[in-house]
Amino acid sequence: MTSLATMAFKLVHAKYDRETERAYVELRDDDEDGGEALVVAIFSYRTTARLTKAQIEQDIVRKARHMMKRAAGSI
Repeated sequence: MTSLATMAFKLVHAKYDRETERAYVELRDDDEDGGEALVVAIFSYRTTARLTKAQIEQDIVRKARHMMKRAAGSI
């Protein structure tokens, strides 16, 4: 079985809904069985800074990757 540490996940979606203040980030990679591994993070996101759409996307992807690393360490 391939460990998450050796997988090279690729960003598929990074979306933010200003109305609900929710962020959605989806990462995917192929696994050794020929299938796909999906990792999805959905979380609350708030900022007081006036950010462009690209800056918000970068920030939510950074936050999602950080959350996923912390979650992987707790398994």
